[in-house]
Amino acid sequence: MKNSLKPVIGITARVEKDQTYTLDPVYGKAILQSGGLPLIVPNVDEEDIPALCERLDGLIVTGGGDINPTLYGEEPHIRLGAVYPGGDQYEKELILNFLKLDKPFIGMCRGLQMLNISLGGTNYQDLEAQFEGTLYQHKQLAMRTHRTHSVELEDGSQLLEIMKEKNFHVNSFHHQGVKDVSSELRVAARAADGLVEALESDKHQFVMGIQWHPEEFAVQGDEASKRLFDRFVKECAKDNGQNQ
Repeated sequence: MKNSLKPVIGITARVEKDQTYTLDPVYGKAILQSGGLPLIVPNVDEEDIPALCERLDGLIVTGGGDINPTLYGEEPHIRLGAVYPGGDQYEKELILNFLKLDKPFIGMCRGLQMLNISLGGTNYQDLEAQFEGTLYQHKQLAMRTHRTHSVELEDGSQLLEIMKEKNFHVNSFHHQGVKDVSSELRVAARAADGLVEALESDKHQFVMGIQWHPEEFAVQGDEASKRLFDRFVKECAKDNGQNQ
């Protein structure tokens, strides 16, 4: 693919104190490695969100802090961490506009939860306090490339078709998680304790959310994770009318 034809893929960043955008460079590295052009997406006025979405070929909503529970009609739990309500609402509108255009989308970690909530699902505000049953460690203390717990991909899922591995271990950095799954999404993977680890849409060409961080493995050469980003970028190029 010629450089001028590479799809432009927006990546959301965390806004620190309403002044500074922060983003781990590994997201951009994974996109570049698969032939796309990463672009950090700034917060814009709501009226400009549709125009921004029109100009992007793909979108990744990344990780970050806790999600404001008022988005799904709940009062704050005592274990709720810091929330950034303006950022939550902005990401929700960004996701809904992108899905309306049916462009390729991935929600990573917190981005998975925002995808589900944006479509009517709910969240565990704190897994340790609210999850029923045995809970394994989902907020690891080990380095980001350590694979701390297992996941199993669902038969018939797009994720399994792409990654071609049904059972493997992943990294994990969250204390919140998907509770009630949106009726517009289906479960694509679960952890051994039953917690949702991936969601996808059958109504869109490529829309999925992933609780772990495959970008960390993709840049280190993990073939299954690389296939995921390769497919995502390919779908973004298709949407742009280009062929890889």
